[in-house]
Amino acid sequence: MKIDFHVHTNHSFDSTIAPADLAKKAKSLGIIPSITDHYSMGAIPEMEKSKIDFIPGEELRVSTPTGKADLIGLFMNEEIPKDIDFYEALDLLKSQGAITYAPHAFDSLRSGLNDEELLKELQVIEVFNSHCFSRFDTQAEEFAKREGKLMAAGSDAHFLFEFGTTYVELELDELEPKKLLKALKTGKITGKRSPRIRRFVHRAASSLLKPFI
Repeated sequence: MKIDFHVHTNHSFDSTIAPADLAKKAKSLGIIPSITDHYSMGAIPEMEKSKIDFIPGEELRVSTPTGKADLIGLFMNEEIPKDIDFYEALDLLKSQGAITYAPHAFDSLRSGLNDEELLKELQVIEVFNSHCFSRFDTQAEEFAKREGKLMAAGSDAHFLFEFGTTYVELELDELEPKKLLKALKTGKITGKRSPRIRRFVHRAASSLLKPFI
């Protein structure tokens, strides 16, 4: 089973991917997307209509002692409001039986969590993100290995052409949280960086828009 753990649709303020188009491409490539829109689970009903396998989630914005940061919940069934306290978000995710996932950890350019004490509270660390500079992914991987954390990867796709470049291959027969966590121990990451100019443009646009969202 191949899973991309970090995918956006047009329910994110900075993405253009229609859920129906994502579902079609996911089916053709045999890659399961985790739907992790910014502050929204609005795409989930549309993905359910597609009848493909996917993981419902959300990319949250949480408050920490050092400022705002991004946090992903996987296997969610209820949207969580943005800007809530980090630990409150963890409690809400755990109450849903969701997996806690750190996207683009240590990436100071993209609201990545860089507080190691907070990262220790999470179950999975993203050690390859197609939009990150390699030094941030390396830092995330070193942390995950040092702390014995599970590791995963995501395309962080905001445009359809990006989906399919990055995924984790797992020995998994069912999309179920506990089984997925176990399978991640031996997961094999395949990753490709998005074009650098695309990353710069997206960062600039997101930085301008995010304060108003």
